[in-house]
Amino acid sequence: MKVKRVRIGIAPPGRIFKEARESIGRIEAGKKMKPETDWVYFADVREVGKVLTPKRLEILRSIHEHQPESVRALAELTGRNVKNVADDLDLLASLGLVDMETRPGAGTKKAPRVRYETLTLEVHL
Repeated sequence: MKVKRVRIGIAPPGRIFKEARESIGRIEAGKKMKPETDWVYFADVREVGKVLTPKRLEILRSIHEHQPESVRALAELTGRNVKNVADDLDLLASLGLVDMETRPGAGTKKAPRVRYETLTLEVHL
């Protein structure tokens, strides 16, 4: 099985905007671009620490290992309050680190899923 990775990048906003301008220039010049997917960028390492807390990393590991069928099941696995787990899942989903999969015949219940095996942190100088 191919291991999918999500890369966490730390790059100052100026660098990100410069790379975006360069990409737009290549596209406008008619050059084909391979989309860079599976990247999440932060401005500095403090921001990474605020998002990828030990409890949120535990959530990601629990989802990967146990494939819980609901937020409530994930909360039970981690021994945490359902609302706090749901809030963390909302943030992780907004960053693309978690998918909320609608379960057939389960009404509004959604199962959290991670579609990667590794998070890689890269610091751009």
